[in-house]
Order: sequence, then C-alpha cells, then structure tokens
Amino acid sequence: MNKRLGLALNGGGFTGYLFEIGALTALDDLFEDGFTVNDFDFYVGVSAGSAAAALMANGVKADEILRANLTGERPYYFQRRDIFVPAVGEGIKSLARAIQQLSPVIKLYYQHRREMGLIDLLEKAQETLPGGIYTLDPFARYLEATFAHKGLSNVFATVLHDLYIPAIDLESGDMVMFGDEGWSDVLVSKAVTASSAAPVYFCPVRIGDRDYIDAGIGRLACFELAAKKDVDFMMIIHPSSYAGSAFEPRPVPTSCSVRRHRGFLSIAEQASRINLEARFSLAFDYHRRETPDRFFVVCPDRAERDLFERCFLSFRDRLHLIRCGYLAVVKAMNEQFGRIQPILAQHGVSISMAKLEERTKGWLEHFAAEKQTDVNRESLVVSRYGGGQLSDAPL
Repeated sequence: MNKRLGLALNGGGFTGYLFEIGALTALDDLFEDGFTVNDFDFYVGVSAGSAAAALMANGVKADEILRANLTGERPYYFQRRDIFVPAVGEGIKSLARAIQQLSPVIKLYYQHRREMGLIDLLEKAQETLPGGIYTLDPFARYLEATFAHKGLSNVFATVLHDLYIPAIDLESGDMVMFGDEGWSDVLVSKAVTASSAAPVYFCPVRIGDRDYIDAGIGRLACFELAAKKDVDFMMIIHPSSYAGSAFEPRPVPTSCSVRRHRGFLSIAEQASRINLEARFSLAFDYHRRETPDRFFVVCPDRAERDLFERCFLSFRDRLHLIRCGYLAVVKAMNEQFGRIQPILAQHGVSISMAKLEERTKGWLEHFAAEKQTDVNRESLVVSRYGGGQLSDAPL
C-alpha cells in the first residue's frame, strides 16, 4: 500500500515564512537516500506559509530560498514594496463613502442629539473606514511574475505535487480549500494572498464575487486535511512560540511588558497569536492522543519569545529567523530522534542525525560569517554617515 505523506506550513506572518525556510533547509539536511522536502505527496500552506508551500510543491529547493534571503537575490528575496503596499484605492473609496454619508449622519445626529453620544457618532463613522491598511494585489502580481520567470506552475492542476491553500470566506465564515475539488481554478498566486490577508493589516482579497481573509483565524486546516486525505504521516512546521500541551506550566517573563504602549495593532496581533496557539495546542493534544504516530510538529523554542517582534525586512532579523527555524529542527531531533526515526522508516523515509549535525556545523559557521559581515557593514555606515541603523541602509 502506498503511504501518503503530507507537509503542512502554518501561518505566523512573513516572519513565520522565514522561520519555515530555515526549518525546511534543516529537514533536507536530515533526510537521506534522496528524499527531500520537495518529495511529499501533498502540501498545505496556511497564511504566509502558503507562499513557502507553493514553492516547495513546485520543486524549489529550500536552501535556494535561504541563500537568496542571505544575499538579497531576487525573486525569492521579498522586499517591502512587494508586500506592504498602502491600500490607496480603498482610501479613496472610503473618502467617497465619508463624503456621501456626511450629510445623513449629521442630520441623524441633529435629530437625535439628546440620545446620541460621541461613541454613537463614531460607530456610524466606522462604516466609512477602509478594509485594511495594505493591499496584497501587488504581491499577487509579484508571485505570478516569479512563477513565470522561474518556470513554476501558477495553476493547481499542473503543480508537481498536490497543493492545498485554505482561506476564510469573509461573509459566511466558511473555510474554503483552494486546490481541492471545486476550488482548483483559482491561480496559486491569488490563493496565497487570500490565505495571507490578515484582517486590519491587509484588505480582503476578492476572488470571483467573494472576499477572503487569513486562513489562520479559522479551523486548523492541517488536521482537517490529514483526515480528509487519509494521510499516514504529516510533518507540521508551526511558527508559534509554543505548540505543546495547553495545560503545561510555562516560564513567566521576568521583564515588564511594554506591549500595551505599542498601540492597538500590536495588541491585536498578540491576541491573534495567543488565540492561534491555544487552538493549535488543544487540537494537537487531541490528535496526539488519537493517533500518536501520525503528526510531528516543529515549532520555535520557548526562549524565542521575541521571535515575532522582529522585522523580517532587515537583514539581521532575516538571519535570526532563518537560524531559529533551522535550530528548531535540530532541537526537535535531539529530543525525539528515537521516536521519529522508526516512524519515518515505516513510511520509507530515512533520516540521519550524524548528517544533520555535520550540516548544522557548516550552516552555523555560515550564519556567523554573515552576521559578522553585517556588523562590519553597519560599522562602515556609522563611520561614513555618523549614525543610523543598518536597517536604514540599502541592502
């Protein structure tokens, strides 16, 4: 009987995407006998993980993407202008709605000024706000151009391996699975942006006559898809700060939090991560009890509490995120190699701790050299311009 192996890449924003690239490279260094992260039977990518899943399913090597992010080589090196594009069109539409509704709102307020307060007025005004700060339409076009330039498939039917990208229908709240039966006529690049459209930050993505938002806020697609596709083993890369038992005690940070002073967007983002982490932990605990040998999860070390505070657009933080992803696999294997090795062997996949350790040493030396080069370059910028941060200098 043929074994079905799945690889799931969960969300975590574009910082999570870089963590996943590091982890995928480490898995390639772990696998033996020609098996790679490009050889799974099917891939599921959630939110920003959908971009990495689309590349893996198309046969792009993980270390090629990793090196591109260390050298700044396009097109796998995403830049700010590729992703964070202000939703000017939404702003213009919002202004038009505000002008259109100004007179009725003022009239309503005048008629009911004794009952209406400022909060009521603001509630009416919020209907004129844009759907998000940024639009992902330019990112969809960039991905489409990247697939064309690299000879990759942007059509689900012709991707090398089965690819599934979930998103949430904004109106109904239902999860749709792009790439599955009845949902495979959407371009992969468009599905990636639909799955990545985090509310508030990004406008909903319009596909056909429906609007879609970030799949990370809905049901956990990796577990549902594993059951639906009757997967024998699924490897999950989950860029959350912790994916263990929801009831296991956790260390309390010793430093005083200043998150509340970073504004409502930072608080909302943290709340979303807490929610995802709780849902994932509960689901993982349940499935681990039901089928203990079916899933294997790679997630960041608990000590990396500041992982998501980093800006993936600066070189030093890209390096840190990739390194964290790589070492997360190393740590997981050091702790669970004895359990995972025979499970993977049953599915025809060989792994070698000795090979991983050898490759790890080489990568750590490479990361250290890149970091020193970065420090030297920052010193040059400071001495030449009299101050400033490296992230302000051109890469």
